Amino acid sequence: MAEPVVRIARLSSWYGRGRERKQVLRDVSLELLPGEALGIVGESGSGKSTLAKCVLGMVTDITGALEVNSPRPQMVFQDPYGSLNPAKTVGWILEEPLRAAGVRDKGERRKKVLDFLPLVGLEEEHLTRKPAQLSGGQRQRVAIAAALIQGSRLIVLDEPVSALDVTLQAQILRLLADLKDRLGLSYLFISHDLAVVYQLCSRVAVMTGGQIVESGDVDEIYDHPSHPYTQKLLDASLALD
Repeated sequence: MAEPVVRIARLSSWYGRGRERKQVLRDVSLELLPGEALGIVGESGSGKSTLAKCVLGMVTDITGALEVNSPRPQMVFQDPYGSLNPAKTVGWILEEPLRAAGVRDKGERRKKVLDFLPLVGLEEEHLTRKPAQLSGGQRQRVAIAAALIQGSRLIVLDEPVSALDVTLQAQILRLLADLKDRLGLSYLFISHDLAVVYQLCSRVAVMTGGQIVESGDVDEIYDHPSHPYTQKLLDASLALD
C-alpha cells in the first residue's frame, strides 16, 4: 500500500498563551492517500481550518503525530480576491511562486506560466490583467494555478467554491477533479457543505468541537449518516439545493 501523503494521529492543537491558551483540536486522527481527495466538513468553529493550518505548518502548538510526505504543500483560499495581490498582474502573480522557488531566468518562468494557463482554463490575454479585472471564477483559476505551478502535489483547499455561484462552483469542481487526475494531486478539501464535498471527494471526515465525529466513504456518509451532527450538516446541504 502506498505511503500516506498526510498521516495524523491523536493530534491536538492550541492557540494563545498563558491564561489565553485555548485548545482547538482534540485527538484528531486521519490519513490522506496519494491521489485522493479527502473532505473535511464542519460548521464555522469546528476546527477544520485549524487542521488545515497544522498540515501546512502554520500552527505549531501541537501534540500528537503529524507527518506530511509531500514537498511544498500549498493552500487555495476561499476568497481569491483577498489572496491575490491586487496591484500586480496575473503574469506577475503566477511567476512569483517560481521566483520564490529560485527560477531566476525570466524566459523560463514565462514559458512555465504559458504552459500552465490551458490547464486551468485561462488565456494568454489574462496575463496582463489585474485581479479586479477578472471574474470570480477566473480569479480562483489564477489562485489554483499559483498553488500548483511550483509542482506541488498536496493542495489544501479551504472553502474554494463557497464564494462562487452554483454554475461557477460546478466549473471549478470539474477543474479540480481534472487537475487531480491529470497531475496526480492529493487534496485536503475543507468545506461546510456536504453536497459540495460529495461532488469531488472519495472520503469525508466530519468535524465539530475540534474532533472528528464520523468518517468514511463519502457515499456511505451521505446516504447513511450515523452521527446526529452529520445528519444536521446533510439536512443543511439539501436545503440549499
